[in-house]
Amino acid sequence: MRRAVLIGSLAVAAAALAKPAPSYAPRWGDWVGDYAGKLTWTSCTAPGAGSATLAFDAVDGQVAFDLSPAGGALEAMTVTEDNGGWSGQASDVTLHLTRPRPDAIDLAVDLESGCQVRGSLKRASTGIAACDRLAGWARIEQRCTKLTKPALENPARLVRQRASWTAAKGDARAKVTAQCEARAQKVELELVDAGCAPNADPAIGMRGAECQAMRAGAAKLARCRSLPADVELALEHEASGLVTATQNANDGALRELENECRALRARIVAASQQSGCIP
Repeated sequence: MRRAVLIGSLAVAAAALAKPAPSYAPRWGDWVGDYAGKLTWTSCTAPGAGSATLAFDAVDGQVAFDLSPAGGALEAMTVTEDNGGWSGQASDVTLHLTRPRPDAIDLAVDLESGCQVRGSLKRASTGIAACDRLAGWARIEQRCTKLTKPALENPARLVRQRASWTAAKGDARAKVTAQCEARAQKVELELVDAGCAPNADPAIGMRGAECQAMRAGAAKLARCRSLPADVELALEHEASGLVTATQNANDGALRELENECRALRARIVAASQQSGCIP
């Protein structure tokens, strides 16, 4: 009997070891950068560019994708995380971004007129994911106005290092990978503390039931087209600030933030109703 139990235990342990590790969830540093590629326009009265370089950036905790280089009267728009990708809406334009593989995005733009834009775009890569991630975090760091200390990374220095990263082989490549990973983690933590990036721990982001409910209400503002743009922007900015503050707040501060979130949620509902939208 003991032998059967031992064999069963070993089988369970072997199954656990054989189980694939959880897939890596890309963070902001993995997304941010300039993406270039061809664009296909269909059912559009005024097609834009056949190819373009489009920027994916995060500034002070707000993420945006700039469609303006594509032409066709498209503009930059704020995007939010959506089932492993990103989505955004501005006026009659809806945007969806997915990541089929590292350093690449599939873009889908749909207009109410029926016009569609599709593209598979690529971000320049060193071939080392950790170093590409470091470059992304450094770009976010340069745009973070909330930092109280000098930036940890210098973009000019990173540009000079790219060639050596790409050329690294064998033991040298492993060393470079470890160095980039350590530097990327430091910059990410710095940005999280400053409120310019989200905490990688999903449980942190879910703190505060009132603030989560308020964030859901704020996300609906983009669908309220009769709401004045300045009012929408102000409410979204305030909502983002409160949600960010809950990430590292202690229990006492979290209770105060919950009260603020409850009040802001009421203002969001009132603004939506006044504009003739369903909150």
